[in-house]
Amino acid sequence: MAETFGIELQTHDGRRGSLGAYAAQRRRISLGVENLSTWLHELVHAADDRLGNLQEKGQHWRAECVAELGGATLAVMLGQETAADVGGAWEYVEAYAKAADIEPITACTRILDRLAQAINLILETAYQVT
Repeated sequence: MAETFGIELQTHDGRRGSLGAYAAQRRRISLGVENLSTWLHELVHAADDRLGNLQEKGQHWRAECVAELGGATLAVMLGQETAADVGGAWEYVEAYAKAADIEPITACTRILDRLAQAINLILETAYQVT
């Protein structure tokens, strides 16, 4: 999937900071853990960017909500409910929403179309590749 999006993959020491990162300007995903949820979160960032929707810089609530909910949704769709960690995903969204002084459910409804677009792009791309 990453190759199809033109994304470079690399690893880093996750003990020294982030577990994963997507660098839009470098078109790179870096993972510091072997974790499906983290991979899917970063892949959704890449899809969001490919669609031209990732306009925010840094850890912005919209981008993070899209990536976290998208990653959890994809994991559930893959039958990986444990990896989806829906409760943890909700806590993640809740923290970003509250930091932006937005109700978490409001944050979710505001990014729903963008979330659906990113998931759709990933699924369509996966279908074409296989």
